[in-house]
Amino acid sequence: MQTTYNRNENSVGGIIPDVATTDLVIDGAFIDKIIPMLIDAKSEIRICAYAWRWYMDEPELPMQKFNITLFRKSCDGCKVRILVDNQSMRDTFKRLGFNVRAVEPTKMLHTKAICIDRKSLVIGSHNLTKRAGSDNYEMSIITQEFEPVEQFIQYFDEMWASRA
Repeated sequence: MQTTYNRNENSVGGIIPDVATTDLVIDGAFIDKIIPMLIDAKSEIRICAYAWRWYMDEPELPMQKFNITLFRKSCDGCKVRILVDNQSMRDTFKRLGFNVRAVEPTKMLHTKAICIDRKSLVIGSHNLTKRAGSDNYEMSIITQEFEPVEQFIQYFDEMWASRA
Protein backbone atom coordinates (compact mmCIF):
# COMPACT_ATOMS: atom_id res chain seq x y z
CA MET A 1 0.00 0.00 0.00
CA GLN A 2 1.27 3.44 -0.87
CA THR A 3 1.08 6.63 1.15
CA THR A 4 -0.75 9.58 -0.33
CA TYR A 5 -0.94 13.11 0.98
CA ASN A 6 -4.06 15.20 1.43
CA ARG A 7 -4.47 18.89 2.12
CA ASN A 8 -5.63 19.71 5.65
CA GLU A 9 -5.70 23.37 6.67
CA ASN A 10 -5.48 22.43 10.37
CA SER A 11 -2.19 20.53 10.11
CA VAL A 12 1.33 21.95 10.19
CA GLY A 13 2.23 22.80 6.60
CA GLY A 14 -1.32 22.05 5.47
CA ILE A 15 -0.51 18.48 4.37
CA ILE A 16 -1.07 15.27 6.33
CA PRO A 17 -0.20 11.71 5.35
CA ASP A 18 -3.14 9.45 4.64
CA VAL A 19 -3.14 5.69 4.04
CA ALA A 20 -4.06 5.17 0.41
CA THR A 21 -6.87 2.85 -0.56
CA THR A 22 -5.96 3.06 -4.23
CA ASP A 23 -3.10 1.30 -6.03
CA LEU A 24 -1.96 1.72 -9.61
CA VAL A 25 -1.33 -1.49 -11.56
CA ILE A 26 0.80 -1.22 -14.69
CA ASP A 27 1.19 -3.68 -17.55
CA GLY A 28 1.99 -7.28 -16.55
CA ALA A 29 1.64 -6.70 -12.80
CA PHE A 30 -2.13 -6.97 -13.22
CA ILE A 31 -2.53 -10.74 -12.84
CA ASP A 32 -0.09 -10.91 -9.90
CA LYS A 33 -2.23 -8.34 -8.08
CA ILE A 34 -5.63 -9.77 -9.03
CA ILE A 35 -5.19 -13.49 -8.35
CA PRO A 36 -4.62 -13.05 -4.58
CA MET A 37 -7.69 -10.81 -4.47
CA LEU A 38 -9.76 -13.53 -6.15
CA ILE A 39 -8.42 -16.15 -3.76
CA ASP A 40 -9.41 -13.96 -0.79
CA ALA A 41 -12.94 -13.31 -2.13
CA LYS A 42 -15.52 -14.45 0.40
CA SER A 43 -18.94 -13.92 -1.16
CA GLU A 44 -19.15 -12.31 -4.60
CA ILE A 45 -17.27 -11.24 -7.69
CA ARG A 46 -18.68 -9.03 -10.46
CA ILE A 47 -16.81 -8.73 -13.75
CA CYS A 48 -17.30 -6.53 -16.82
CA ALA A 49 -15.16 -7.69 -19.73
CA TYR A 50 -14.73 -6.25 -23.19
CA ALA A 51 -12.24 -8.91 -24.35
CA TRP A 52 -11.70 -12.15 -22.47
CA ARG A 53 -10.17 -15.41 -23.58
CA TRP A 54 -10.01 -18.91 -22.11
CA TYR A 55 -6.69 -20.62 -22.95
CA MET A 56 -7.56 -24.30 -22.57
CA ASP A 57 -4.28 -25.52 -24.07
CA GLU A 58 -2.06 -23.01 -22.24
CA PRO A 59 -2.61 -23.54 -18.49
CA GLU A 60 0.76 -21.98 -17.64
CA LEU A 61 -0.28 -18.55 -18.95
CA PRO A 62 -0.85 -15.95 -16.23
CA MET A 63 -4.25 -15.14 -17.76
CA GLN A 64 -5.29 -18.78 -17.68
CA LYS A 65 -4.21 -18.95 -14.03
CA PHE A 66 -6.62 -16.05 -13.44
CA ASN A 67 -9.34 -17.99 -15.29
CA ILE A 68 -8.74 -21.15 -13.29
CA THR A 69 -8.72 -19.24 -9.99
CA LEU A 70 -12.04 -17.61 -10.88
CA PHE A 71 -13.50 -20.96 -11.92
CA ARG A 72 -12.45 -22.51 -8.59
CA LYS A 73 -14.01 -19.63 -6.64
CA SER A 74 -17.25 -20.16 -8.53
CA CYS A 75 -17.17 -23.90 -7.81
CA ASP A 76 -16.49 -23.19 -4.11
CA GLY A 77 -19.73 -21.20 -3.85
CA CYS A 78 -18.54 -17.65 -4.40
CA LYS A 79 -21.24 -15.83 -6.40
CA VAL A 80 -19.56 -14.88 -9.70
CA ARG A 81 -21.51 -12.77 -12.19
CA ILE A 82 -20.00 -11.71 -15.49
CA LEU A 83 -21.09 -9.19 -18.11
CA VAL A 84 -19.37 -9.50 -21.49
CA ASP A 85 -19.56 -7.61 -24.75
CA ASN A 86 -20.98 -10.25 -27.08
CA GLN A 87 -22.88 -13.52 -27.41
CA SER A 88 -19.82 -15.48 -28.54
CA MET A 89 -17.93 -14.63 -25.37
CA ARG A 90 -21.07 -15.29 -23.33
CA ASP A 91 -21.48 -18.73 -24.91
CA THR A 92 -17.85 -19.65 -24.21
CA PHE A 93 -18.04 -18.79 -20.52
CA LYS A 94 -21.56 -20.19 -20.10
CA ARG A 95 -20.30 -23.56 -21.41
CA LEU A 96 -17.64 -23.41 -18.69
CA GLY A 97 -20.37 -23.01 -16.07
CA PHE A 98 -20.17 -19.28 -15.36
CA ASN A 99 -23.20 -17.07 -14.70
CA VAL A 100 -22.69 -14.72 -17.64
CA ARG A 101 -24.75 -12.30 -19.71
CA ALA A 102 -23.96 -10.33 -22.87
CA VAL A 103 -24.88 -6.70 -23.41
CA GLU A 104 -25.10 -6.73 -27.22
CA PRO A 105 -26.85 -5.70 -29.37
CA THR A 106 -27.75 -2.49 -27.56
CA LYS A 107 -24.28 -1.01 -27.03
CA MET A 108 -20.67 -2.11 -26.85
CA LEU A 109 -19.51 -3.02 -23.35
CA HIS A 110 -16.05 -1.49 -23.25
CA THR A 111 -15.84 -1.49 -19.44
CA LYS A 112 -13.04 -3.52 -17.90
CA ALA A 113 -13.71 -3.96 -14.19
CA ILE A 114 -13.72 -6.49 -11.36
CA CYS A 115 -15.50 -5.91 -8.06
CA ILE A 116 -14.79 -8.25 -5.16
CA ASP A 117 -16.97 -8.61 -2.06
CA ARG A 118 -18.42 -5.11 -2.46
CA LYS A 119 -15.08 -3.87 -1.08
CA SER A 120 -12.54 -3.69 -3.89
CA LEU A 121 -12.82 -2.41 -7.44
CA VAL A 122 -10.28 -3.00 -10.18
CA ILE A 123 -10.94 -0.78 -13.17
CA GLY A 124 -8.84 0.33 -16.11
CA SER A 125 -7.59 -0.66 -19.53
CA HIS A 126 -6.61 -4.30 -18.92
CA ASN A 127 -8.56 -6.80 -21.00
CA LEU A 128 -8.65 -10.38 -19.77
CA THR A 129 -6.33 -11.67 -22.47
CA LYS A 130 -2.73 -12.83 -22.59
CA ARG A 131 -1.75 -9.82 -24.71
CA ALA A 132 -2.92 -7.42 -22.00
CA GLY A 133 -0.21 -8.73 -19.70
CA SER A 134 2.61 -9.01 -22.19
CA ASP A 135 2.19 -7.06 -25.44
CA ASN A 136 0.15 -3.99 -24.51
CA TYR A 137 0.75 -0.89 -22.42
CA GLU A 138 -2.00 -1.13 -19.82
CA MET A 139 -2.95 0.66 -16.63
CA SER A 140 -5.65 0.00 -14.04
CA ILE A 141 -6.37 1.05 -10.49
CA ILE A 142 -7.45 -0.97 -7.49
CA THR A 143 -9.52 0.98 -5.01
CA GLN A 144 -11.33 0.25 -1.78
CA GLU A 145 -12.97 3.68 -1.72
CA PHE A 146 -16.63 3.26 -0.79
CA GLU A 147 -18.19 5.63 -3.34
CA PRO A 148 -16.59 4.29 -6.55
CA VAL A 149 -17.19 0.70 -5.43
CA GLU A 150 -20.87 1.38 -4.74
CA GLN A 151 -21.27 3.34 -7.99
CA PHE A 152 -19.84 0.43 -9.95
CA ILE A 153 -22.14 -2.05 -8.17
CA GLN A 154 -25.16 0.05 -9.10
CA TYR A 155 -23.92 0.37 -12.72
CA PHE A 156 -23.30 -3.38 -12.95
CA ASP A 157 -26.56 -4.41 -11.29
CA GLU A 158 -28.62 -2.18 -13.60
CA MET A 159 -26.99 -3.69 -16.69
CA TRP A 160 -27.31 -7.20 -15.23
CA ALA A 161 -31.03 -6.79 -14.54
CA SER A 162 -31.70 -5.40 -18.02
CA ARG A 163 -30.10 -8.46 -19.65
CA ALA A 164 -32.14 -11.12 -17.82
